[in-house]
Amino acid sequence: MNMNKIISIRDAFGKALANEGKKNKKILAISIDLKGACKLSYFFKDFPNRSFEVGIAEANAIGIATGLSFDGFRPFVASFGSFLTGKNTEIRNSICYNNASVVVVGTHCGLIGSDGATQSALQDLSIMRSMPYFEVFQPCTPLDTKEIIKYVCKSKKPTYLRIARNEIPEFLNKSYKFKIGIPNEIIKGKKKLIISSGAMVYNCLRAIKELKKSNYGLLNISSIKPLNIKSLINKLKNYNKVITVEDHSVEGGLGSIISEVIAENNLNIKLKNHGLKNGFIDSDVPDNLEKKYSMDVKSLKKIFLNF
Repeated sequence: MNMNKIISIRDAFGKALANEGKKNKKILAISIDLKGACKLSYFFKDFPNRSFEVGIAEANAIGIATGLSFDGFRPFVASFGSFLTGKNTEIRNSICYNNASVVVVGTHCGLIGSDGATQSALQDLSIMRSMPYFEVFQPCTPLDTKEIIKYVCKSKKPTYLRIARNEIPEFLNKSYKFKIGIPNEIIKGKKKLIISSGAMVYNCLRAIKELKKSNYGLLNISSIKPLNIKSLINKLKNYNKVITVEDHSVEGGLGSIISEVIAENNLNIKLKNHGLKNGFIDSDVPDNLEKKYSMDVKSLKKIFLNF
């Protein structure tokens, strides 16, 4: 594991997309007045003739992207996740209905900090995993982001990328390769399994390491949809207790997915879903938000021990 280099997930996305743009001339970028914040600026700089700024007009951007996809292009539409997924009617009726090859990129998801309570995407996964034909991914490190972008750029399926603002040290092995639908076992344990996705995986990893107990396993799920249920069950059956951790509403997100799998397959597993209550969060710096909503390492250690 290489935990020295620190880069934000959104920066990793922007750089990876610009790099893939060199290989594939069908890739386009569409900004909704936030190319700097969403890191489309890398692509805009390298490929100005394949970059479009539409201003604060999410519905318009979705329509433009859908139309461009009909001509064989692979448009990436990026904005804050709360803004883009709020246009779910346009996404459903334009992208889904036509099974259009559009990538919707929601950045600033989860406990993003002081941008404002309405800016934080907390219900986006529950919205997007229900959208017909969509694939949904949430990377946990810069390398994971790079690998997912490689796959998404080659794919033609409607896709939602949930991109965090957090700066995350690279803790995955250099040999890591993203496999669609397959959960990534970071730590193999014995009794308790921690399942997480996105930026919260790093906090879970730190909490487990500080506990210094070998009975905790850690499973990262970057491929939210599709998810290989057989592969997931093969991991789950080795544990009698499972805790999910997510910076998303507990309703409809990762915890709901695991609950569905356990219930539908009659697995004898005790489950705790730890996430955000359905509503809004305060506007504050990320460290304070993590503490307030029990997503910091200290709080997670207590939750893991007491379950």
